[in-house]
Amino acid sequence: MLAQGEYGPPVPTQDELVAVLQAYQDKLTEALQQGGFSRYEQVFANPPAGVAVHEMDTTATIKRVNHEELRILGYTTEQMVGRPIWEFVVMSDLSRQSVLKKLAGQKDIKPFVRTFRRADGTGVAMVIVDRRLSDHKGQPVGIRTAMMVVGEG
Repeated sequence: MLAQGEYGPPVPTQDELVAVLQAYQDKLTEALQQGGFSRYEQVFANPPAGVAVHEMDTTATIKRVNHEELRILGYTTEQMVGRPIWEFVVMSDLSRQSVLKKLAGQKDIKPFVRTFRRADGTGVAMVIVDRRLSDHKGQPVGIRTAMMVVGEG
């Protein structure tokens, strides 16, 4: 059930946001397995409203980012792709350590909240659901992150 916003429509709970993000991550995985890369591209480019998503490689370098993440954070594709993800996080040292441990398989992947830095310098709290990405041999190739703003209706 949605929590009632103080001055407006109900605001989704963190658990509800996690459920949306997990369902979207499942849809992306299914699209790739059943429909191939072209179907995956369609699902990646057309997320549910408010769902930001990016992919990073094994060095935590952003390889792609969707239009919703660019809109929420206020960056361009050129400003984000090719940069380490922690450059866009308020607590960058903590983010760096956490991401590198996840990429190395030394840390469990579970939903969490992290504050990202928008292009205008303000922070925005995002609930995050990560998925490890593997190649056809099962070798890790990166992480896909889906996220939504916490506390917005």
